Parts: sequence; structure tokens; C-alpha cells
Amino acid sequence: MSPEAEAIWAGLEFRAPAMFRLIEPLSADQLVWPPQHGANPIAWQLWHIAEVEDNWVRELLEGQARRFPFGRSVREAHQKPYPPKSALLDYFREVRELSRQRLAATSPTDFGRVVMDPHFGALSVRALWAGVVTSFAWHAGQIALTVRLLHGGAPMPGAA
Repeated sequence: MSPEAEAIWAGLEFRAPAMFRLIEPLSADQLVWPPQHGANPIAWQLWHIAEVEDNWVRELLEGQARRFPFGRSVREAHQKPYPPKSALLDYFREVRELSRQRLAATSPTDFGRVVMDPHFGALSVRALWAGVVTSFAWHAGQIALTVRLLHGGAPMPGAA
């Protein structure tokens, strides 16, 4: 893996263990508990992290169709029950391994290649991966906040 790919990988993996420590003890009801004001539950956040990480890279960098292993996008999750926690965690881990492989296959010069995103416009491969890292960090932080709200606002062990 190139140094740039290693830095991106480190950004993806740095907070993942803390996120797992927060999610693993949660019950099925806690996983789908809806925070106030229409905020998304933890199950949605976890599903969204994996779906964005997989499909953004799949579509823009590999030119492949998006995939939805649960038969629908997370954006349609309000219409049906969420997949079980074990399936969501398996999906996350599968996508994370794909990201490791994708990064390992990216040459240093590939990071400067430009792709077109319908929302953000022209992005370098480097910027797209930065978006994947920041999307993960953003939503993992929302998971940590939601876990804290589930427990009455008290800080949770392993949240650092």
C-alpha cells in the first residue's frame, strides 16, 4: 500500500474499534431507537456508513453499479424493518475489507485522477477517499452521541 493509501486506511480504521465497543452491547431495540427531532437511529447510521463507503467508491472509481445487499438503500429503511445487528456489522466489515483492497490497488498517481460526482462535481480520487473518511468519522460520532442519549447523556466507556 502506498503511503497515501496507508494514511487513508489509518483514517478509516482509527475510530472503528471504539464504534464497535459502543454498538456490540446494544439490544435490538436500542439499535433502532429513534432520537428526537427525526434523527436517525444507530442501525441507520451503521448501514449508511457501509453503503456510502462501498457505493461511492464502486460507482465513481470502479464504474460499477451500486449494490444493496439488504434489497434496498438505507434511504428507504423507514419503509421496512432494519436488518439485524449482526448483518449490519458483517456488511460494515465486508465493505471495510473491500476498502482495504481498493486502497492497496490504488497507485500513487491514481490519487490525482479526477472523477465527476453528481453532488460535489469534479473530485480527485484523493478527495473522494477523504470524503469516505470524513463520512465515517461524522456518522461514527453520531453513533457515539446516540449511545450517550440512550443512557441519559452519561459518557460511555470506550467512546474516546
